[in-house]
Amino acid sequence: MDLATVIGIVLCWAAVLWSMFHASEGAMGAYFKPNEILLVLGGSIGAATLSMPLHAVTGAISYLKKCFMNKEMHIEHVIKEMVQYAETARRDGVLALESVAREAPDPFLRRGLQLTIDGTDPEIIERILRIEIESMTERHKHGKHFFGTLAKFGPGFGLMATLIAQVAMFRNLGGDASVIGSALAIALTGTLYGCMLQNLVAGPLAEKLGLRSHEEAFAKEIMLQGVLSIQAGNNPRIVEMQLMSFLSSKQQAAIPKAA
Repeated sequence: MDLATVIGIVLCWAAVLWSMFHASEGAMGAYFKPNEILLVLGGSIGAATLSMPLHAVTGAISYLKKCFMNKEMHIEHVIKEMVQYAETARRDGVLALESVAREAPDPFLRRGLQLTIDGTDPEIIERILRIEIESMTERHKHGKHFFGTLAKFGPGFGLMATLIAQVAMFRNLGGDASVIGSALAIALTGTLYGCMLQNLVAGPLAEKLGLRSHEEAFAKEIMLQGVLSIQAGNNPRIVEMQLMSFLSSKQQAAIPKAA
């Protein structure tokens, strides 16, 4: 479970619900209007489906899993592993990596090490792995685009719900003032739901998915450079110095140097 996602959801929803509770003096039912919710949520999902291929929409659950259940990739640990592989290759030869290549936790890294063991030309290794990184990034765009589309259309459908309710309200302007006020309150909940969908749900999720994609591509770039350095037969210290360049000074200081 991603702690930042959970904390963010709790904080933003708690702030909004607390404000709603005090504004309505505890009458929270005033903010619950099923018809407006159906229009805003259903309309936004329909518009997102209309603007995207079906496979991208049906993958929404897997996108959500990346936000809540994504396993954090520690760059420092990746660098340590690459230096260890470089030490093994330097000491026992590249063929000695065959056993560790099968046990490497990341499929991308296993593929890179196997290509190195097979004696593949470095340009071909880089081309293959670079294509994989670019393809992964392209797939991740679908998840971000889905929630980004929800965030884009949510306020529009919220306004639409408000206008529909206002038209119905204007047809009864000759009635009691309290009835008109109640109808106007219902109309305004549509705009509220659109804002909530954009700022409390879809918008933050889209940003989180974009960040996840960047982090994963960054980690794979480190693995790629490490594999190419091992294939070139570089000294483990050179491999370490090269990969440490990806980190900030604070992160570099936290990693013990290779012997």
